[in-house]
Amino acid sequence: MSGFNDLVSKKLPNPTPSQRRVIEYIIDQYDEVIFLPASRVAVNAGVSEATLVRVAQYLGFSGYPEMQRMLRKGLQERLSTISRLEKTIEHVENEGDVLTMVIQEDINNLKETLRDIPVEDFSLVVDKIVYARKIYVIGLLQAHAPALVLASALRSLREDVYLLDGRLDDWDIIAGVNSEDLVIGISIPRYTRLTIEIVEYAHKNNANTVAITDSALSPLSNYVECFLPVKRRLNSYIESFTAALSLVNAIVTAVSLKNPQETLKVLKKREALWKEKELFIRMNKH
Repeated sequence: MSGFNDLVSKKLPNPTPSQRRVIEYIIDQYDEVIFLPASRVAVNAGVSEATLVRVAQYLGFSGYPEMQRMLRKGLQERLSTISRLEKTIEHVENEGDVLTMVIQEDINNLKETLRDIPVEDFSLVVDKIVYARKIYVIGLLQAHAPALVLASALRSLREDVYLLDGRLDDWDIIAGVNSEDLVIGISIPRYTRLTIEIVEYAHKNNANTVAITDSALSPLSNYVECFLPVKRRLNSYIESFTAALSLVNAIVTAVSLKNPQETLKVLKKREALWKEKELFIRMNKH
C-alpha cells in the first residue's frame, strides 16, 4: 500500500468527502478491491462509479483498471511477507512464538518506514527543528512515548523545547505560537483529538507544523507542511511505535550533526552538570 499512499499524498492531498471514502475503502479493503469491478467498489464505498474513476485519474491512472493493476502488483510484492506472518500467527502456541511474531512485525515496520520516507522530507523536518525559535511536541496516550523521547533529546541540545501532554495548561503553553516556532504532532490511529486540535491551532497561527503519522489520510496531514509516515502494524490490541521511535532517533541524531561543534559544547556542559548532581549511579569497576 506504500505506493498508493504516496500517490494520494502527492496528487490528492486534500480529498473531498466522497474521494476520501474511496481512498479509505481501498486502503481498508485492499485485498478485496484488487478483484472487484469498479461498479462494486463504488457501491461498497458509497460513491458513484464516476467518482471512483475520477479518483483513479487524479492519481495519474488512465482509469480504474490501470489503478487496480498497480494494486495487484503491490499485493504480489507483499505476498511472501504476509504468508510468513500468517504462518507464524497460525502456530502461536507459547510466549516464544509471540516474541518471534512481534519482533518480525516490527522489523517489517522498520523496513517499510525506511522505504517510504522521502529523504527530502526528512531533511526538511531536521532543518525546521534547527532553525525554530521554540519547539512544541505533542503525542498522547501511546504516542506520548516517542513524543517524550523527541522532546527530551532535543532539550539536551537546545532550550525552548516544550512537551505537551494533555494537561489543561497545554493551551496556555502554546498560546503565543507564531511563524518562528515549530509544532510537531505525533499520532496514529486511533488519532487523539487534542493532538489534532493543537496542530490545527498552530497552523492557523502561521507556525511551522510537521507530523509523524501513518499516511496522507491522517487528519494531521491537513494542517502540516510535511509529514513523515511510519508503519505501525502489530497483531495485538496495541499499535506498534517501534518505527516512530526509530524515526525520532534518526531525527535527533541528524539535528545533532548539523552543528557538531556546538552539539559537543552543549553536551559537555550538560555532562558536567549531571556529574555534579550525581544524576546517574556509578558502576563499580572490578
